[in-house]
Amino acid sequence: MTPTYTVSRLNATTHLIIHNDKFLEFPYIYVKVYDNLKVAVIIDTGCGAKSTKGTRGQTNLKTFIDDNVPSTSRGTNNWTFLVICTHCHFDHIGGIESFARDGATIVASGYDKDFISPENLPQNSFCKAFGVDTPKYKVTHFADDNEHLFQNDNDLDLIALHTPGHTPDSLAIYDVKERWLFAGDTFYQRAATMPWAEEQDVPILFPPQGDWHDWCASLEKLLRLSKAEDAGNEKMLRVACGHTTSDALATAMLERVIDFGKRVAAGKVREVMRLPGKDVAPGGSLGDEMFVYWHDEGDVEFSMMAPERFLKDFETGTV
Repeated sequence: MTPTYTVSRLNATTHLIIHNDKFLEFPYIYVKVYDNLKVAVIIDTGCGAKSTKGTRGQTNLKTFIDDNVPSTSRGTNNWTFLVICTHCHFDHIGGIESFARDGATIVASGYDKDFISPENLPQNSFCKAFGVDTPKYKVTHFADDNEHLFQNDNDLDLIALHTPGHTPDSLAIYDVKERWLFAGDTFYQRAATMPWAEEQDVPILFPPQGDWHDWCASLEKLLRLSKAEDAGNEKMLRVACGHTTSDALATAMLERVIDFGKRVAAGKVREVMRLPGKDVAPGGSLGDEMFVYWHDEGDVEFSMMAPERFLKDFETGTV
C-alpha cells in the first residue's frame, strides 16, 4: 500500500505534506498551525484527490489535515483555514475547492490578477491540458508585495513577496518567527526520494508563460532578503520549495541557483535535448513550443527546462 499523502513536522508550528499523485509531480504542501488563534495556514493544496496515485484512496486534503495534523492545545481541530497559493498550476491548486467551499480565506499574488481570472485559469493552471477539472474557488485577497498577512485582524507574521518568473502570479511567503521562506516553484533541487521510496528527478521548469528576466530579478530579491535576515543572526534563514526541497539554508541555496542560472545563460551547462511541449510532463501538454533541457554530467543539484525562446532572452541579460 502506498500513501495518498505523507506528513512530517517541518518546524515547531509547520508540517510538510507530500501528495502522491498520478502525474508524478509530488507537490509539497505546508500547514502552519496557530493554536492560539485557531487558524491553520495552508501553503498550496496539491493535485486534488481525483489525481491521487496512492493506493489508500482518494482522500480529501482537508480531511487528511483534520485527521493527521495535530492541534497542540485542543483535543479536536476546529480551525479557520487560510489558503495561500504560491501560483496557480494544477499541482498546487488541485485541493483548494474543499477549503473554498467551507469559507476559507484564499490568498494569491496581486501582481497579475488577470492571469488567474476565472476565464484564464483553465489554461494558465494547465488543468485543461492535463485533463483535470479546474477547481472552483474565488481569491478573497490579492496580496501586495511585502504585505503582512492577517486573519481576523491578527498579524500572522507572514510576509507575502511577489516573485514573478516561473509564472506571473508566483508568490513567496516569509515566516518571520520560524525564519522560513516558502518559495513555491521559483526554484528547487533536482532530486529527492519520496517517503514511499519513489525517486523524483525534476528540472526547474519554466512553462510557456514563464519569464527569464523576471525570474532573475525575483531570485536576487529573495537573496537580498535572506542576506539581510541572516546578518547578525545565529539562526540562519531556511527555504522550503514546491517540490523536492523543504529544509535548506536559504542564502547558500539562492547563491547556488543564481550561479546555475548564470551558467545556463552563458552556455556553460550541457544542453541534453530539445523536445516539444507535449512531451515535457507525463499526462499532459505544455503546448506547441519547443523546450530545452539543461543538465550537467553527474549527480548535480539543479537542472532546468524552458521554452526555446529563452535562448534569445539569454542574449539580452542574465542573472
